[in-house]
Amino acid sequence: MEIQIISTGSSSSFAPIIGEKTTELMERFKRKLDQEEVDNLITETTEILSHCTNPHLDEAQSATNLVVGYVQSGKTMSFTTLSAMANDNGFRVIVYFAGTKTNLLTQTTKRLRKDLINNGANNQFYKLHENPSLEEVQRIRNELQISTKPTILITVLKHYKYINALADIFNSQQVKNVLKNNAVLIIDDEADQASLNGYAYKNSKKESLSEEWEEDEYTTTYRSILHLRNSIPNHSYIQYTATPQGPLLISILDLLSPKHHTVLTPGKQYTGGKTFFIDKPGLVLTIPDEQVYNSKKNPLTQCPKTLVDALQIHLMNVALVVCIFKKENYLSMMIHADKDQDASRTFYIWVKSLIDMWTEMINADENDLAKIELVESFRQIYPEVIREYDKSTDIIPSFEEILTQLPDVIFDTNIELIISSNKRQGDNKEVDWEGSPSHILVGAEMLNRGFTVENLAVTYMPRYSIGKSTADTIQQRCRFFGYKWNYLKSCRVYLPTDTCIEYAEYVEHEEEMRKWLKENTNLEAVEQLLIISPRLNATRKNILSINTVQTKLNGWRKMNAFQMIDENIRFVEQFITQTIFENDKDYGTTDRNHRFAKLPIQQVIEFLSNFKFSNMPDTARKQATMRYLKYLASKENSPLEHAYIIQMAYAGEARERAFDEQTMKLTTNLHSGAQFQVKRSILVMQKFVLKIRFVFNYIKLNLNVILSVGAGRSLIH
Repeated sequence: MEIQIISTGSSSSFAPIIGEKTTELMERFKRKLDQEEVDNLITETTEILSHCTNPHLDEAQSATNLVVGYVQSGKTMSFTTLSAMANDNGFRVIVYFAGTKTNLLTQTTKRLRKDLINNGANNQFYKLHENPSLEEVQRIRNELQISTKPTILITVLKHYKYINALADIFNSQQVKNVLKNNAVLIIDDEADQASLNGYAYKNSKKESLSEEWEEDEYTTTYRSILHLRNSIPNHSYIQYTATPQGPLLISILDLLSPKHHTVLTPGKQYTGGKTFFIDKPGLVLTIPDEQVYNSKKNPLTQCPKTLVDALQIHLMNVALVVCIFKKENYLSMMIHADKDQDASRTFYIWVKSLIDMWTEMINADENDLAKIELVESFRQIYPEVIREYDKSTDIIPSFEEILTQLPDVIFDTNIELIISSNKRQGDNKEVDWEGSPSHILVGAEMLNRGFTVENLAVTYMPRYSIGKSTADTIQQRCRFFGYKWNYLKSCRVYLPTDTCIEYAEYVEHEEEMRKWLKENTNLEAVEQLLIISPRLNATRKNILSINTVQTKLNGWRKMNAFQMIDENIRFVEQFITQTIFENDKDYGTTDRNHRFAKLPIQQVIEFLSNFKFSNMPDTARKQATMRYLKYLASKENSPLEHAYIIQMAYAGEARERAFDEQTMKLTTNLHSGAQFQVKRSILVMQKFVLKIRFVFNYIKLNLNVILSVGAGRSLIH
């Protein structure tokens, strides 16, 4: 599958305006943001949009940006503001990849309807579609022709079926004729999930030792995203994530690689990892090892005591914060036991049984022994509820005052089992947050990344990992991060001891990574810092199999970059003028005389990175080569430090090579002769002016990479 990559040279001069829609949205956001927070939001949104394609130029363009925020820190507010500003600046369509589950799709659609359409007040300026099919082509075409020039908002599930259907809409003649080269935004929420191609792990498991990437598989979602991008002449692809480690560490393929990045500033009321694990560690309570759940190692058979404690704290928090202090209209508790749905059902049954039992006990006579015992158990845990409050400044009610509120709180507690196979509730069920003062949500993957548990105060997460957790995975489970300053003193997080340690270590890494991203405009520099960071040992893994290294990274390979020829030529010419080469010994003819440059391995990686490809197999080979170089460079013992780039036959005359314009490939060999009969991995960029080989030896591996780039002729002999 060939992918067209469009020039981005003209988009850099775009200067966004702050127009009517952005101003109107900010006036509504001022109800919850102060002026400094509004100014930060405007500044950062302007920066993001300024790196997008220029909507005022009637030409094909593309751009890719990365936006990094904290977990639960307001990324949705950022991209709704970006949407309003895009409307002000003439972007006609905005596509949102709204997660991999329908509850996230519904959540995003609902948020856009509220923030942008403003309950119908702005329906002449925005038109909203959810998972549209070809049947909606005519409607979308008509909306693009409305005189008010509304921006078409399209939320779509991050699944190949729906993304391909959207690509078919953009490829339809009806939409093409109307949209033309008008600007389109593609906003990928949680961009490190599902969007990237998972070929390396999947293909490394194959028994086949095929030397060609053309025979490998590509994740269907990744392929569909490329298909969608190829169907829109003028588009900007914006990747939003709180955990960019995966994309940075695995080197996002050229086809999805960001050129610019923006780090979002959280609001002043935000409480994240730094709050819970550094500033206020007393909010985190440990679950004893014997009460930590694991379906294989420790399948609990009865409700653990810490869960009972957490439930009682939650109920008394509601009595305190909602009923007495009236700081919030409701509070929530989340229970995340294990990815196994049976575990969620087990914990749901325990919680429901406890609430049912307490409902019966609380109605009993004052002299009932069961009721007396229940009240006493609440009384004993109450000191933990008020532990973070300051007795000198906070008016703390007595337990007896709390006790008067407890019956109604228990009676009015909403308990939800949030799992995808729950037919009654389903993965598309919306929680009626305003309907009850107390919510308890039990689930796992459905409560993972992207899902917002509103007013979450108590988190119980006894999840036990047999191996070392990956940093980005455990961070995305942090639904307990968010804007909680108003009731932070009532927040509690129950975690296993090992998980607490992992989170504390992650917070250090996250702050360091954000610092790197703010200080470096070049993502390659950030990526190199991540590679050498000792804190990332748990996540930095070389998932290229030995078969991949021994077969696909050895031997001659032709690779094509014809769609990117102009950009590649400019890069190569600049590289040659800026690099000092040394001459090899004189072999008597220009065909056999070469010169070389010894460079640090990172510069060689950057050299490869700057060559652009526009089809998946060739991009895959290049990406795997870079990843293997980085793996070798990161080894503690005898790391690979340097490599040689050799300009071969640099003074020789060019040779023409036959070229098939339909397949966009050379039809003849670029290499011949006895001097080439060694194992090599070849990257061929064009029929051109330059033949470069870099050579390195590591243990038993001898990998030679030849790169040729050019326009119309070749100097390869």
